[in-house]
Amino acid sequence: MPGEKTIRISLGLYTAVVIAFFIYLPIAVIYVYSFNDIPFFIPEWRGFTLKWFIQGFSRKDVISSLINSLYVASLTTSISMALAIPSAFYVVRGRGKIKDAYMLYLIIPFIIPWIIIGISLYIFYWFAGIQKSLHTAILAHITYTIPLIITLVAPRLYSMNPDLENASMDLGATPIQTFRYVVFPQLYPAIVSAAIVAFVWSFDNFIISYYTLGAESTWPVWVFSVREIGRIFPVVMAVSSVIVTVSMIIITIIVRKGYVEIV
Repeated sequence: MPGEKTIRISLGLYTAVVIAFFIYLPIAVIYVYSFNDIPFFIPEWRGFTLKWFIQGFSRKDVISSLINSLYVASLTTSISMALAIPSAFYVVRGRGKIKDAYMLYLIIPFIIPWIIIGISLYIFYWFAGIQKSLHTAILAHITYTIPLIITLVAPRLYSMNPDLENASMDLGATPIQTFRYVVFPQLYPAIVSAAIVAFVWSFDNFIISYYTLGAESTWPVWVFSVREIGRIFPVVMAVSSVIVTVSMIIITIIVRKGYVEIV
């Protein structure tokens, strides 16, 4: 019907405009001001420069915050994946009241605001006498990342035919061989996607990190700490543009190699 076609086109245009305005335009602004020879964020172009990149990657606090973010995100993703993938099998194929309680555990991190999780963990560490550090932040990230990974991997498991696994073991394959040659080839796109989402979420997280870190700073926490220093903004934009560029390159390579599926 013509009316339905008009509605679809209108909704498509609206979505494209909203995404372009609220996502791609701000990223474009970051790139422009990364090369703008002006120390303040004002609508004026004063010439091309690379000094903000040089200053950014010459600062020890910037390098330290980036290394901390990479460390936290890498360890969070590794531990969470190791714990979440077996849990996803249990969620899909398990039975009983324990599964119901576990499903409740998975839902809670999604319905409780992050600031409450951060404050609660801050109080918990204080009462338990645990010194806050990068590792306490990692533990905090894991509490949210495990449910996140399970919700991404479980749908893929639901779509898999368990008869293929039974046939594999009937033909003499061990459980490890069955997982390697039958389950993993079907599951790895979801695993790679979940790992990417978990890593990016942990790297980019501010609220939970802010309340669970010690003296160290991750990249988002460092950016927040210098938000009132106007001359730092070009440095922040320069480093951010590098992060965006590297992320886009990595995602492009992963997609082209076929490690994830784009519907």
